[in-house]
Amino acid sequence: MEQQEKTVKKTPRGLVIFNIVAILAVFAGITVFINTAARPTVSVEEKRKLASCPRFTIESYFSGEFTEKFSEYYNDAVPMRSNWKAIIAEIRSNFGIEIEGGAHFVGPLPEIER
Repeated sequence: MEQQEKTVKKTPRGLVIFNIVAILAVFAGITVFINTAARPTVSVEEKRKLASCPRFTIESYFSGEFTEKFSEYYNDAVPMRSNWKAIIAEIRSNFGIEIEGGAHFVGPLPEIER
């Protein structure tokens, strides 16, 4: 029996490098946008003032208060926060709603007449 040789098609090196650079550029762009874009101070949907950036002190850093408040600020004041929340809500609505007892509804729920 003759052994069949497997041929492996190699991706050109230039294409591999281009793909890596393109992915890194996208991640770098997202990072720059998140860290430099204007952060909201008020949430109209939640009707509340969002967390503000805490003031750094050595004492607050070592007590953990600064990092806790900075984490709250960073999560609360994401650029385009309302848009991201709407996108996430839309995605979650497509997963369906689980009800206690094992029932699972997918898609819009029917309106109930009163």
